[in-house]
Amino acid sequence: MCTATCNKATAWRLELFFKTQTELQDKVIPFLRSNSVARVNLTNKTKDDKLLDSAKLLKDALPDLDVCLHYSIKWNYVRSCERSLAALERFCEQAAQLEGCSVLLVSGGGKKRQLDTVKALSQGKAGSARGLHALPVHVAFNPYLPSEKEFQAEKKRLKAKLESGLVSGIYLQIGSDLQRLKEGLSFLQSAVEECMQSGACKERPAVHGSVFLPSKRLLTQMKFRPWNGVFLSEAYLSSLPKAEAMTKELMKIYQDFDVIPLLETAVSTAEELRKAHDLMRL
Repeated sequence: MCTATCNKATAWRLELFFKTQTELQDKVIPFLRSNSVARVNLTNKTKDDKLLDSAKLLKDALPDLDVCLHYSIKWNYVRSCERSLAALERFCEQAAQLEGCSVLLVSGGGKKRQLDTVKALSQGKAGSARGLHALPVHVAFNPYLPSEKEFQAEKKRLKAKLESGLVSGIYLQIGSDLQRLKEGLSFLQSAVEECMQSGACKERPAVHGSVFLPSKRLLTQMKFRPWNGVFLSEAYLSSLPKAEAMTKELMKIYQDFDVIPLLETAVSTAEELRKAHDLMRL
């Protein structure tokens, strides 16, 4: 059972890791219940992910749980822009039937497709994708892109997403260049303020930021098999104490900018959860 330290009301989110519905039912849900975890994220990393089934299991067992379902257009693309948009609408409408659910909409990596997040949101704004109005929709922003050209394009895309008027929240990619993070957050604040003043944004979107619980295993994985879009410096990857120190600095920045942390590390015991809370200063 988690200590009182782990039960503070401070907002934070936990990304869930499991391979089967049975594992979700028999291991993950009891862990969430016994440790009073209130907010979780379900990722979409393959075309076979059963996101809605998993969300229903979670909500049936834990009705008050806040669930954010990640929806990758890459993994749900259906031959054409029109069919893919229709599939997204159906997904959002079904997810909306589960109270307390939201969607993080991402384009996904690889080759460019006829439909991406910006185009989907623009269709929603125009009224031809009404399913996107059924529940809160979040979008992604990567402040760590090393190429200035790519970063300018990323900022332009974020502004276009905000201008749709459908964005309830923004999720930051994880990284280790803290100066880039501060610059990205300052830009994000300005972009949101501009959107609010123009009337495109009716409410100020919440900002969430990814964070790792460093371990030797994680550092080895990220050094030799890094995730797409994740940029971690040699300094971060050089040692566990260095990674932990940089994570604490990251958390200070998150606190300064009112960023809600999303823990992107598999956590399955109360002891691991205590370590995560200590690192995130919750």
